[in-house]
Amino acid sequence: MKKKQISGTALKYFAIIAMTVDHIALLFFSAGTIPYYIMRLFGRFTAPIMTYLLVEGYRHTRDRKVYFKRLVLFAGIAQPIYFLFEFGRLPKNALEFLTNWNVLYTLAVALVVLVLFDSQRLSSAPSLILLGVLIGLSHFGDWSYLIPAWAIIFYCYQSDRCKMMILYCIASVTLQTLIFAKQFDSFAAFSFQYGTLFALIPISMYSGKRGGEKHLQLNHWFFYIYYPAHMIVLLVIRAMIGKL
Repeated sequence: MKKKQISGTALKYFAIIAMTVDHIALLFFSAGTIPYYIMRLFGRFTAPIMTYLLVEGYRHTRDRKVYFKRLVLFAGIAQPIYFLFEFGRLPKNALEFLTNWNVLYTLAVALVVLVLFDSQRLSSAPSLILLGVLIGLSHFGDWSYLIPAWAIIFYCYQSDRCKMMILYCIASVTLQTLIFAKQFDSFAAFSFQYGTLFALIPISMYSGKRGGEKHLQLNHWFFYIYYPAHMIVLLVIRAMIGKL
């Protein structure tokens, strides 16, 4: 039986839906409930898929500088909205605002990491130091060190899917446990984070083609606009419900 394959466009749709479901759970469902757990587990698909698509975009884009600038631009636009959404308040000071970045920032850092791999090939001490600094900067973004780690694995082991999946699982379990476990009261409350492992299912089905059906095509700007826009809509809905 022929394995079903999906396009890059379908992967983007999947990631967007998972992100939206995850954010609905955050705003409208109580932690510890079954709907909250299931929706957040499903939401764990988004970051790995977007990282994988970042690597694919890096491989195929005509202008990597433009790609980087687009990520940085929308990271800046989304930041105040993200902060309000994530923390439910405005930042206390500039330092707090600038050390809690959204996922577009972390993806931008990962993109520069990939550029370093191509230009330096990590053949010297300065390039290794620079790599360490870049990965260190990801600490201030959503998903932290996971996104550059995933990007390196997806980029370096694309031709060996088995090794890529094994390293991805090891990195995901190890880093998520170290980074996020302390934020939860119990393993059960934290365990939905391992939903990232299931992201390998749609990723493994990727056909290697960007497109799909013409009516399903996404504009290059769609995700960048949708990311802050959907958070605004959800915050407005919650505010309106609170007034009822």
